Amino acid sequence: MKYKSIKLNKQLDSFLLIIKESRRIVFLLCLFICGLIIGSFAVKNNDSLLSGQLEEIIKSAILKKEGMSFINAFCDSLITDFVFLLLAFSLGLCAIGIPVISVLPLIKGFSVGITGSFIYSEYSVKGVCYCLLVFFPAQILMSAILIIACNEGFYMSADLFSTLNNSASNEKNLIRMYLTRFGVLLLFTIAVSLLDGALTRLFSSFFAFG
Repeated sequence: MKYKSIKLNKQLDSFLLIIKESRRIVFLLCLFICGLIIGSFAVKNNDSLLSGQLEEIIKSAILKKEGMSFINAFCDSLITDFVFLLLAFSLGLCAIGIPVISVLPLIKGFSVGITGSFIYSEYSVKGVCYCLLVFFPAQILMSAILIIACNEGFYMSADLFSTLNNSASNEKNLIRMYLTRFGVLLLFTIAVSLLDGALTRLFSSFFAFG
């Protein structure tokens, strides 16, 4: 009985440790979900939140994808995704970058939410099919990459802040590890952009929104 109690306590400690280590990921994920919700409601209340200009931007982005070549779709996706990744990387190298890093998942969630909701509200069933086949797969994957990138930026920014008054810090090793991790994330971003380009080339021509 005592053995089972000790084993249960170890399992509980392990669970609490996992929760503690992943609290930043959970926090960033919550911000992303908040952005999704805000973006979705922005479409429903478009008189106050969604301007005609923003509506035209979303429409033009959808229409531009119709019949787009694989290379063009890949480059278009990569540029947009790379900007988010670069922002997370740059802010992580700032000792006080954490507050701004927190905004990135919120912006990404808002972008995905407002675009997806607009497509559904404007094109109904056809819009749902478009989102499932073309829009959501790459966006969900890229959102996950961004959350991981922001988490890495959190750690790096906090480490830099803590080493400001520590002359014996291992800052070079931290930066080397940081560069390596973002190099891997960049490779994943390229892979997601390739997927987005392939899905756009395969399926976007089936949806005539114009």
